[in-house]
Amino acid sequence: MQCPKCDGDMPVKTYGRLITINRCVACQGIFVKPDVLMEMKGEWMSEVLDMGDRKVGKELDKMRDIDCPECGTAMDKVSDTKQTHIWYESCPSCEGIFLDAGEFTDLKYDTFLDRIRDLIKGRQSKKK
Repeated sequence: MQCPKCDGDMPVKTYGRLITINRCVACQGIFVKPDVLMEMKGEWMSEVLDMGDRKVGKELDKMRDIDCPECGTAMDKVSDTKQTHIWYESCPSCEGIFLDAGEFTDLKYDTFLDRIRDLIKGRQSKKK
């Protein structure tokens, strides 16, 4: 599997018995299925899978037109329903999710600062 953002290899990484993801060796972005993402959110210390540089992740988050690394379908840029400042890519075909470096850790921890950031920043426009 190739990374949809930097074309790096995305080997399989596991955490525990139930969590299997693909993580880019270059930018450290992760590709995951929704059920695994939910498992990761509840698993203690699963944020170790999100080991990339947040600055690199923020820069790559600006990319809009990417194809799913699993099925090749154009991915949609979507906002998290609870933390609207977090935007990630979601495949409408296979339901895979691509998170840039740092996005999973931010998604896992809904902090008071995140809520203030959402109020100040507001929702981003959905551009393609």
